[in-house]
Amino acid sequence: MPKPTFRRTARAMGTIASVHVFDAAEPAWISAVVELALAELERLEQMFSTFRSSSVISQINRGEMNLLDAPREVIEVFDACTWLEHASSGAFLARRGDDSLDPAGFVKGWAAEKTADVLRNHGLQNFIFWLGGDLVAHGEPAADRLWHVAIADPLSPREAAISVEIRNGAVATSGTSERGSHIWNTATDHSLASFTVLGPSLSWADAFATAAFAQGESGLKWVAQFIGYEAIAIDLHGVMTTTDGFVMADADA
Repeated sequence: MPKPTFRRTARAMGTIASVHVFDAAEPAWISAVVELALAELERLEQMFSTFRSSSVISQINRGEMNLLDAPREVIEVFDACTWLEHASSGAFLARRGDDSLDPAGFVKGWAAEKTADVLRNHGLQNFIFWLGGDLVAHGEPAADRLWHVAIADPLSPREAAISVEIRNGAVATSGTSERGSHIWNTATDHSLASFTVLGPSLSWADAFATAAFAQGESGLKWVAQFIGYEAIAIDLHGVMTTTDGFVMADADA
């Protein structure tokens, strides 16, 4: 893959955020747009972080704010979480065992997509935005080229298990190699090491990966019902299974 014309990394949401821009544009302008996007990510983290006492979620969990009085972004996220809980028959949960709110299974992908929207809306055309191993890809790295994305082997995280090609899409992986366990459902099926979803929206790809990982191998059939999304499951022995529509990248790309 060609080298980016601009690259920026930062810590966000307890992990690493990374922007790789492939536009032929003034670096100072690209940098300014990227900083706007990262500022939006920080704003959303301040709203949703369960580790910051001043966050909206922390205020709600302490009983200092009613969920219905929260900013529109919080209502949007919990509306999506409620839908996911029902759609997954409870495999996806936005509450911990103590009943406190924790929408981490949805909000990371959602916030990353909102951040990528800032990049696109301010004129960047060809870029990848990574957050904690999940990514949004827009445009192309070079003329008539697709993004070539390696999926980490959950049993050997420094090695790639498989590669995929995408254009204007998203890739999200749920498991323990990137962020540790973030699934609070006590009914979680522990037969898988990782579950990756590809699709047009990172918000939903990340959420589907979280819910499907909790379901184990049956998660593949569950994801397959959503048009435009494909999945890769890797079990604890390294055996890989995919949805029927999944296409592996050309090794020579």
